[in-house]
Amino acid sequence: MRRTWIAPVLAAIVAVACTVAYALLDGVAWAEWLRVGVVAGAAAAVLVGIAVARPARPVPWWMCSLGLATLAGATWVQGERMLDGTLVFPGDVEAIAVLAYPALFAGIAGMTSSRRQSRDILNGSEPIIYSIAVTALVWVAVSGPHFDGEGFPLDAAAWVWAFPLLDGLLATIAFRRLGDRDQRFGILTLGFLLLGAGHAISGWAAYDDALTPGVWQAAAILPGVALVGASALMATRISVVDQAPKVHWTQIFGLLFAALVPLGALLLMLATGLSSRSSSVVVSVSTVLVIVLALARMWKLVDQVRSLSEQRGRDRLAAMVEHSTDAVVLADSTGRINYASPGLRAMLGHEPDRWVGRPVTDLVVPADFESFRHELQRVVEQGSGTTIEVDASLAHVDGQQRKATIVVANLVGGSPVDGVVVTIRDVTEQRNLERQLSHRAFHDELTGLANRALFLDRMDHALRIARSDADPVIVLFVDLDDFKAVNDDLGHAAGDHVLTSIADKIRRAAGSGDTGARLGGDEFALLLEDRGGIERAIDVAERLLDSMHEPISVGGSEVVVLASVGVAVATSGMSTTSVLRDADIAMYEAKRAGKGQIRLFDPAMRMVATTHLEYRSELARALERDQMRIVFMPFVELASGQVVGAEALVRWQHPEHGDVPASDFLPIADRSGLIVPIGYWAIDQALGQAAKWRAGLTLGVNVSSVQLRQPDFADRVIAIADGHHVDPTGIVFEMNESALVDEGDRAASSIDRLHAVGFRFAVDDFGTGQCSLATLQRRPIDLLKIDRSAVAEFGADPHGPSLARTILQTATSLELLTVAEGIENATQLRELRKLGCQLGQGYLLSQPMEAGEIERRFGHPDVAVVP
Repeated sequence: MRRTWIAPVLAAIVAVACTVAYALLDGVAWAEWLRVGVVAGAAAAVLVGIAVARPARPVPWWMCSLGLATLAGATWVQGERMLDGTLVFPGDVEAIAVLAYPALFAGIAGMTSSRRQSRDILNGSEPIIYSIAVTALVWVAVSGPHFDGEGFPLDAAAWVWAFPLLDGLLATIAFRRLGDRDQRFGILTLGFLLLGAGHAISGWAAYDDALTPGVWQAAAILPGVALVGASALMATRISVVDQAPKVHWTQIFGLLFAALVPLGALLLMLATGLSSRSSSVVVSVSTVLVIVLALARMWKLVDQVRSLSEQRGRDRLAAMVEHSTDAVVLADSTGRINYASPGLRAMLGHEPDRWVGRPVTDLVVPADFESFRHELQRVVEQGSGTTIEVDASLAHVDGQQRKATIVVANLVGGSPVDGVVVTIRDVTEQRNLERQLSHRAFHDELTGLANRALFLDRMDHALRIARSDADPVIVLFVDLDDFKAVNDDLGHAAGDHVLTSIADKIRRAAGSGDTGARLGGDEFALLLEDRGGIERAIDVAERLLDSMHEPISVGGSEVVVLASVGVAVATSGMSTTSVLRDADIAMYEAKRAGKGQIRLFDPAMRMVATTHLEYRSELARALERDQMRIVFMPFVELASGQVVGAEALVRWQHPEHGDVPASDFLPIADRSGLIVPIGYWAIDQALGQAAKWRAGLTLGVNVSSVQLRQPDFADRVIAIADGHHVDPTGIVFEMNESALVDEGDRAASSIDRLHAVGFRFAVDDFGTGQCSLATLQRRPIDLLKIDRSAVAEFGADPHGPSLARTILQTATSLELLTVAEGIENATQLRELRKLGCQLGQGYLLSQPMEAGEIERRFGHPDVAVVP
């Protein structure tokens, strides 16, 4: 058995035992104390329950104990009257017992309702109303005819039914909590039902004058009273949840039905005339009570529905405010905070309670303080209903600033809020995202420079502003030289690092009012808007190119990337497209002149650029149309005059323009990548001719850095040589200085492999680039070809051919074979012989020869001598 059931079981056993003992004692005077003791014990049990359970609201329990104590007093008086034979029904016993019920009703109603429900005196009155209505029907159908048939006086009949009715109402009130986990309400309901039955039994006995000492009817109330008292001992800790009242539509219909039942019975009695005096009185009183109570209860229910709707809205709003990521602040008309939502903590780290009483303007950073205070004051002055939205920065507790959109609504006066509502939304991330998207839309993501769209926009703005002739808009077009080698040899990550470093150099070279941009790939541009004109533009370009010679550290190695710069000056009426086009044309002219050069746009360049564009579109089909051919420029031994070999040169026979100079189309082929198929074709044709030559002759073949970086270059060259049965030792691959300096791991691997199988390598146009002595020592170089500009010094420089002399001394120290290019007069030939140059080329010695002619000269044993 559960401990909670011990008290009611013992109480039931004691009550039954006392009832049996009372009947067996058969009128002994002291037996009356058994009845009084049980009722008084029930009152004492409630007091013990208060001490043990410590209810949150003890007053209802005190009232219940008082009611039971009053019933104990009535029982004692009843016993005295029965012993001396003066018991009268109804009499003073009933008068005392009636006084117990107000306390019992107050106690039971308080125990079964929450604090909120206890303020509603009609709460839970539906069972009472239903009970009155049912009582009226029972009286009409059963009790009324019986009483009238026996001739019972109305007052006596009322007293017989009064106490059972009151006990039934108490049971009905307790029954409301029967579904709770607290099982004492079930015992309480059963106790009042048994008490009502006991009152009915003792009431009938008293009316019949059968209530004498020792009769069992006198002790009939004891089981019910004992269970009511024992119910207080069933809980160890009593707490009443303050629940919100609930309203259901069945309550309204139930009350209407309850009101119509006695009213219908009364109308039926009046219409048929089948009524007695007692029935008329009972039904009339019941009808009035039911209608009054039902109307009052329905009125309260309607009010509860309205209150619940309002409360639900307030609760929903409060929940939204409490759980919203926005901060909601309620301030008075002076701007002092009365309430701050928890969103203030999540947004700014402030404790909401600590801001009560402080000015709402203190949330704003000092820079926005005055503007926000002015807007707040304006909202208050314009009156209730005014709303504004402002942007401001707020101070976080960690010192950071948060961007916020603040909505201020004036609800002072005609609103339950009665204040100024300030809603704060953190838009920091949104603003940062907008700024990032805006920056990405107009800036290069890798370098941070302006992109093409922003550059053209600023150029367009600059062109529309009137300027003096001394300060025109100038554009520098910057294109990196051989940047593809960095990506091919070191990877794109290294290439990105190089581009970032180049962007930093452009920023340092530019002025504060200039705009640097990355147009795409390895193309950059500078818009010069600061004063200075052409002189400043050239100065900026030179400083930029000087900085390009500074090596860039990439993955433990150093890379030098040069650039070609084209300069275009905007004139009146020019568009952004035309200015940028002219700068691009000038840049290509700088590349043609040699890498790391600056060229200022000249209108004549536009015609050249047009021709180059035409060449580029037709060059791809030149091989297919058999427009290419190979000519040979002989190598002459200067000491003996013997021809010891020849250099293979590519020529393009254009159908409209005739012979196109190699200096015109080879740079185009190099930049477009067409140099690769043209180069393999030239190697195949040249080695095919060399296979027909007598042994011991040297064949020179030009290769570009783009060819050297091809992953299969060495394999294909070896395959071509094997296919023509050519001795690799007779083949010399000529490359310019920049290819030797800038070539990466892939090109170096190709050079080393070809050199290992016998192919030789020469540095072409030596003296025009940046090739150092250390570079020559590091690479497998066999020949140095002295550039024609150094050879031209003979007879032109009064101080002597210093450059050529230096080159020859360097070659001698490295034991390299030397070849002088561009020998055009006897003075140059004589001086070169004196300085010890071994080989030479030039129009003085020989013109370029077609393949058939060079084959006739080299194909028989006679040595061809050039005078």
